[in-house]
Amino acid sequence: MAAVDFHGILTTLKTILEGDSSLAGVPVYVEEEPNFVVMGSGRALVLTLDSRRATPDQPIAKGKRTRWHIRVAIWAIGFDLQFAEAARKRDDLVGTLELVLMNNRDVSGKLAAGWLEGGAFVPVHTAQGMYALAETVLVGEATAIAT
Repeated sequence: MAAVDFHGILTTLKTILEGDSSLAGVPVYVEEEPNFVVMGSGRALVLTLDSRRATPDQPIAKGKRTRWHIRVAIWAIGFDLQFAEAARKRDDLVGTLELVLMNNRDVSGKLAAGWLEGGAFVPVHTAQGMYALAETVLVGEATAIAT
């Protein structure tokens, strides 16, 4: 059976992001908590699987194929002692991230097609500093085939 390699999509996406020179120095985490050093760049990307659902109006195809829409949440995080600076880091990171994703919408062939959707903005104020988070959702289509 050719199942969808969900984790493989995330690890390939991580490789793409880490390999792009415009994101040099930005750590990329796959389904784990980022570790920030206040004196570091104050930026990070976190990749998580958000959801999957079967695409509508699929033919039965003798139970041999299922097309899935897969949602990957990519969180761009800015950290600083001042919120305005954390938000600036986040905004710069989101813009760069979206340009990288636009240049590789199929995640190096892991998806048949891919497109970007919006996402949430979340401010977090802690005693250690300020976090500004922005979610970018990458939606892609993949097919599972029973052999």
